[in-house]
Amino acid sequence: MTLFFVRCLIISNGMEYELIKLNTARNCLRYIIRAFKPEELYIPYYLCPVIKNSALKENCKVKFYHVDINFKPTIEFPLNAYILYPDYFGVCHDIVLELEKKYKNLILDNSHSFYSKPGGIACFNSLRKFFPSLRNGAFLYTVKTACLNIKKDEYYYEPKELSFEDICKNEQMLDNENIKYMSDCTYKYFKELDLSKEKQKKIELFNFYRKKLSAENILKLNIKDGAVPFKYPYLAKNEDIANDFAKECEKKNITIYRYWNNLPDDYPEKVFYKCLVAV
Repeated sequence: MTLFFVRCLIISNGMEYELIKLNTARNCLRYIIRAFKPEELYIPYYLCPVIKNSALKENCKVKFYHVDINFKPTIEFPLNAYILYPDYFGVCHDIVLELEKKYKNLILDNSHSFYSKPGGIACFNSLRKFFPSLRNGAFLYTVKTACLNIKKDEYYYEPKELSFEDICKNEQMLDNENIKYMSDCTYKYFKELDLSKEKQKKIELFNFYRKKLSAENILKLNIKDGAVPFKYPYLAKNEDIANDFAKECEKKNITIYRYWNNLPDDYPEKVFYKCLVAV
């Protein structure tokens, strides 16, 4: 079995990262935990539960923290803490920089920020989040590797955008996958993508909705030059406005995202899942 494409070195911000191509983002986190062996990991409540479950699978204690209405953590972490922070919608560049300067054990979830440079002690993205024709695949950048016996994923598929039902089936399948190297199939289809064209499409779509919705968006987004957001996050003034906008998009067959409505009852910013529509 030839794994010539699986690992290589990347220099970013003066740090040397090893790039490891794995099958899923959630398994990137499992790999990171095996490499760094943190006893506990801070994870935001406002995040996909599979990330929490991945940490628990590795017997890593999870501590939750809140983020405010601008996606910034609401607590000060212990300086030596291992912290997972997601670059929400790819629009949190300033927060990432602030956390990197302060905390030496920062792990970045760049599932919404494929084009970002590596940062923290480790970071990972998700190919299928940014490129809907792909079913799996993730790039892990880490300053420390683990000695693991990893097999290559043998998953084969034809590249195409999936229906919602098929997306759910694919999610369930991925949740049961062990840590594996990226499949030849996914890597092949990834290499066939025109990344410059895909990048431009993301930027144009984001700018289109920013022009249309920014005046009424509660979020005041400060996007850096060169940033490539995943989606435009529109935080409506109330739930009715959010629901009406979502229905309007659905009538036009526009894909929308409304994330993570399983937050605890005492969550201070439930406005996120009630009033936020990403488009």
